[in-house]
Order: sequence, then C-alpha cells, then structure tokens
Amino acid sequence: MTRGQFFAIAGAPLSAAKRGAVQLSIGNYGMQTLDPDRALATIREIGYDGAELCLMAGWPTEPAKLDAAARRRIRQQPLPIPSMIENFSLLVPDAEHARTLDRIRVAAALAHEVSPKRPPLLQSVLGGKPHEWEQVKGKMASRLADWARVANENRLKLAVKSHIGSASDTPEKLIWLLDQVRSPALSAIYDYGHFELLELDLQRSLETLLPRTSFITVKDGRMEDGKARFLLPGEGTIDYGRYFGLLKRHDYRGWILVEVSRQLQTVAGYDPVAAARKSYATLAAQLRTAGLR
Repeated sequence: MTRGQFFAIAGAPLSAAKRGAVQLSIGNYGMQTLDPDRALATIREIGYDGAELCLMAGWPTEPAKLDAAARRRIRQQPLPIPSMIENFSLLVPDAEHARTLDRIRVAAALAHEVSPKRPPLLQSVLGGKPHEWEQVKGKMASRLADWARVANENRLKLAVKSHIGSASDTPEKLIWLLDQVRSPALSAIYDYGHFELLELDLQRSLETLLPRTSFITVKDGRMEDGKARFLLPGEGTIDYGRYFGLLKRHDYRGWILVEVSRQLQTVAGYDPVAAARKSYATLAAQLRTAGLR
C-alpha cells in the first residue's frame, strides 16, 4: 500500500502528507466555557494548525446548538477542522444504540456543512470494562459494524480508540475489532497516554497500531491509587523525544491532536487557554527537534 492509499483509506487529511509535515491540533473539548468563535480564534492565535469540534451534549458545538449562522462562521474561518469528537459506547441498550446511529448521521451532516471539501472525521471511545472483553467482544464488533455502516452511508470517516479502563484497552483488542468490521469508513486512533499507564511499550504499541491509525492523540498521565490521572503533554513521564523520533522513523505525516482530559477541566482554577498554550509550547518544540515541523 502506498502512503497516499493509506491516508485515503484512513481518512487522514492529505494536506499534511502533501506538505511532508506533522500538523498539530487541539479541540474545544477542553474549552467548554468558550463560545465557538472565541475558541477557534484562540486556537488559531496560539499557533495550532487545526481544531477539533466537540459534539457532546453540553458543549457549545453540540450540533443542536449550532444554527445556520454559527455553522457558516465555522466554515468561513481559516482554521482546518480535521476531526470532531463524540462519546459513544457500543455496550448500551438497543434504543440507545439506535440513538447513537442517529447522532452519527447528525455528525455527518455537520461535517459536510462546516468543511464541504474535506469533511472532518468523527472520533469516539468504545465503552465497556476490561474484565468484560471476552464476553462482550462479539457484541462490540457487531455494534461497531453498525456505526461504520451508517458512517459510510453518510460519507463520514469514523475513528475509534482503546482507552484504559474500557473493554478495548490495548492495541491488540482494537486491531481485533477493526479486523472484524473491515470497513473503509473505520480506522484507529493511537493514544499512548492510555497505553503508558498500562505499562505497554511505546515502540511495540506504536508499530502495532500505526498502520491502521488515522491520527494520533497526545496527553500525559500517571496512576494514583490504582486509578488513571491524566495530565497535559509534558507533565508526565512520556518521552516525547523518543516518541516523535519513532514517528519520524516511520514517516508519519498526519495530525497530532492534544487532548485536555475532563479530569483537568473540572479542577478549580482550570484555564482552558493557558492549558492550550502550554501544550502547544511543549509539543511544537519537541516536533521541531524531531524534524517533524
């Protein structure tokens, strides 16, 4: 498979590949208190190459809250929108699963409206608990096939990820699910912030998942009393020099998305703009050192 074929299948924006550079984005997931116009302007001013829209209930960019004028402003502002984020689960009652499929349809319509030439992909976690995996993996694959079918019918790319504490918490489990579905609309997200807390090797996890990955998410974290505690990039123990060196070696040319955990957002005194600035300063410097920018 050629590089161009891979990015076309995975749904990663080809603009990054054509320029031979990694592009850095952040979403308004970590900016719930800012209106969409201000959030996008702030992200652009800091220096990010793109922005992700959070479609979750309660966020200013929840589709139901975006009228025609707001959608037009998003479409006309200059910052690329490579991705959108939702919070779905495969292991829900049938009625809620049906609502999830409707939300995918709504997300697809929004994607084509705010970026008609290059619709953003939609990302989500998968739900469940690690100890349930063997009992629920078949149902997860079947439900994921439904997600992918609806996404494909609506010309939307869908990306999913393994998450510590979820049924799919390792690269191998996510690969298994992707192999069961085998949809051109479906790809993986690589997020080492979860795998590090499971003490999984960076190089092995990256090389396992990168061929199926549409974009990369970055954050840091640590374990506290057996529970995951997420941090901003650079505040934990991830070796970004080694990490980005591996990306350079594997000729990665896609998006890297900064994720500001909900755990951080709910801490007293949290400043979404300061968090975005600090993350950019940390990662942009590391990307330059690695020769990726």
